[in-house]
Amino acid sequence: MIDVRTLAAAVLGVALGILFVAAPETIVQVQTAGRLPQDRRGRYGEDGVSGGDSDAESGGADSTTPSKWRRLVQAVGVALIFGGLYFAWTLF
Repeated sequence: MIDVRTLAAAVLGVALGILFVAAPETIVQVQTAGRLPQDRRGRYGEDGVSGGDSDAESGGADSTTPSKWRRLVQAVGVALIFGGLYFAWTLF
């Protein structure tokens, strides 16, 4: 009989891995509460965005996320996919 927890680990691992690989910019923004790591300047309580630029005016989040963060999130995504596949393999 299939263990439900192992099956859930396999499905969640593969699903999160695909999300991390497909949309790394979104993962970075979620983890930094909507702000990118390079936007963290200024004093506490001030908005880190200078000049009031919105994402629509500045080209969106895709162009402002550094490639090193995207690659790191994608590498974590690949590790999650392999972990999920490992758990799926142990079911059979």
